[in-house]
Amino acid sequence: MRYKKGNIVVVKFPFLLKEGREVQKGRPALVVNNSEVKKRYNNVVLAAITSRIPLEVMEMEIVLEPENSIGLIKKSLLRLDFIMTIPEELISRKIGVISKRLSFFNFI
Repeated sequence: MRYKKGNIVVVKFPFLLKEGREVQKGRPALVVNNSEVKKRYNNVVLAAITSRIPLEVMEMEIVLEPENSIGLIKKSLLRLDFIMTIPEELISRKIGVISKRLSFFNFI
């Protein structure tokens, strides 16, 4: 599947447990690269999204309200300081699209 800039996707994110086992958990993330980069390298650049929102939100963090179009079920935090590049195969599915009214997105 082709994922576009602005898509919110679920990523199979690996976690190492204390016992040394690796477990993959589905985590939401925002696609930040355009499709031209993906065509060339077959990787997707993502910004992490978490449901853990600290009392103080930093400059590179944006609170996202749950909306049907976004696909998030609870209030979440978009972390523009937590960027990752992964193979497209680690994305399990698209759940939504970031709202166009979030003007910050034009600068990513």
